[in-house]
Amino acid sequence: MGGAHRAGVLRADFTSADIPLLLEHLSARIPVAGERASALHLRYLDLVLAGLRTAPTAEPTALTGPAPGWAELRTLWNAPKV
Repeated sequence: MGGAHRAGVLRADFTSADIPLLLEHLSARIPVAGERASALHLRYLDLVLAGLRTAPTAEPTALTGPAPGWAELRTLWNAPKV
């Protein structure tokens, strides 16, 4: 992490103490399985990693996988906890 800070590619205010909670928030707890679960996980991991970079690239990098639609989000949000 120190190397990324020194290189100027990682936000200076992101520390190693942030990592456990960040991973906890990224853990798969959405009630969907298989390929869609993987696609959603990778999409939001891309978003988080892009947010940790210090300077945006000239053109934004495409996120992995399609965004959920509102119907899918409602279904996932209201599904019973597993």
